[in-house]
Amino acid sequence: MAARAAVGRASKKKAKARPQAARGKRTTRARVSAEVAKFRTLLEAERARLEAELEEIEHRTARMDESERANELSAYEDHPADLASETFEREKDLAIGESVEGMLQKVITALEKIERGTYGVCDACGRPIKKARLKALPFATLCLACQDRLEH
Repeated sequence: MAARAAVGRASKKKAKARPQAARGKRTTRARVSAEVAKFRTLLEAERARLEAELEEIEHRTARMDESERANELSAYEDHPADLASETFEREKDLAIGESVEGMLQKVITALEKIERGTYGVCDACGRPIKKARLKALPFATLCLACQDRLEH
């Protein structure tokens, strides 16, 4: 009879321990998903900013093209320095546009990784990327060690 009581107490302790362990896992998952939600918000804001910047660059380029067409119809010749300045501005906008498009693609890739559940995992080694790195560079796809190896 004493043995049954001891077994009953042991099984009650195990029953109490299981929900606590499950609660711990749920708390960890909730914390991780809350962090991922913060990164998602950050990335979505960055995507909106980059898309707006791209749109502005496209509008500037379109205005330059219209101004060129109007100058071609004009009877006045443009000074070579003016033409060089316009060419420089167009080239600069194109280079900035390419850079912005590259950043936008990285942000979109990070958002896709969030959807797949692979966000924060290094593409090269499969280990978690440190939170400090993700805070500094939310679209990072490599951990610091792998990024360092890639650059050297």
